[in-house]
Amino acid sequence: MKKLVSLEKEKIYHDLWHLSWPVMMFMVFQTTLELVDFFWVGMLGAEALAGLSLSHNIFWVLFTLSQLITVSTLSLSSRYRGSGDLKGVSLVARHTFWMAGALSVLVITFIFTMGDYVLSLYQVEPEVHRNALLYLQVAGGSFIFLYGSVGLAFCLQGVGDSFTSMGILVFTNIINIVLDPFLIFGWLFFPPLGILGAALASLLARAVGFFLILYVVLSGKISPSGLKVPGLFSLRFSGSIFIQMLIIGLPASLQGMTRPVTGAIMMWIVALFGTEAVASFGIGLRLLSFCFILITGLNMGTATMVGQSLGARLKDLTQEVIKRAMKLALTIQTAMGLIAFSLAPSIMGVFTDDSQVMEMGISYIRLIAPALVVMGHCMLYQLFLKERGTLSLTWLAL
Repeated sequence: MKKLVSLEKEKIYHDLWHLSWPVMMFMVFQTTLELVDFFWVGMLGAEALAGLSLSHNIFWVLFTLSQLITVSTLSLSSRYRGSGDLKGVSLVARHTFWMAGALSVLVITFIFTMGDYVLSLYQVEPEVHRNALLYLQVAGGSFIFLYGSVGLAFCLQGVGDSFTSMGILVFTNIINIVLDPFLIFGWLFFPPLGILGAALASLLARAVGFFLILYVVLSGKISPSGLKVPGLFSLRFSGSIFIQMLIIGLPASLQGMTRPVTGAIMMWIVALFGTEAVASFGIGLRLLSFCFILITGLNMGTATMVGQSLGARLKDLTQEVIKRAMKLALTIQTAMGLIAFSLAPSIMGVFTDDSQVMEMGISYIRLIAPALVVMGHCMLYQLFLKERGTLSLTWLAL
């Protein structure tokens, strides 16, 4: 397996950029995908837009459960790669695949048994509720593909290959973006499906992404890392690997859920103020996610470098990586906060011409923009604490 991270102090910024920019590119397309959904669905009216906003909130609470897998996968695969244990990397990939499958079954079961009840707690108009449930159930079916593809993507990230996995995810997002108007409005020979079309576009695109990344990991082709896991479907498991993944992933998953759960609670409060408020809050949340594009990429690149340097037992290098990344994070988020504040009216105008929706959305963005300055710095500091907190437990388990 080819070494893709130098682990040299003089090349920290180079390695950070090499690992981070593909993630940033993926985040651009992921956020663009969400905004494209809102753009096209917004043409169907405020009820459809509010339904999409509501279902997106629930969807992302459930998607955050993937951190149970992804954080531990990135941490363990990068450490095994840093120590030169290639067999350990393959074991992590296999356990990631099966944990993703089990988690997706649980989540999809929850959506179809409890989704209607959860949405009813928001007490929105019947048409908004119908749209939200329809989108959640159809798009929620994509979790069978989504957890697995993201888990394997983080495994590739852990061995230093950011480009291949993120390239696949970008490609699938492009498919989604292209399919949206055809399925929503019935362009060419497609029937007009409305919000159902947006959900089906997401489901089909994620299925394509899953099979593409599965091919990469099974064949060892395309990825410059040369990672190949021919025994990916094997049912031979290691209890110690599962324990390590749970020790690392469970606290990270619980922590990661705080933001989307808070967003879901806020959506419940916002829903009390009507359909326009739900629509504007949903757009505002998606727009603000743009402000985390660069910092999310930096966070992923930093996590990979920290994991590999810990695996190689280079603690001084680990501290230097964190220090430099935190300086970059503060600079990036300051710029993002200023951009969000100043361009809020222009951006909201792209998605709606409803004056009430625009006014509420602009107020929300401008109120939250100053907090962006410290949030990026905090994300990197949490990474530092997370790695310190799991280091002894992980190596003890090894």
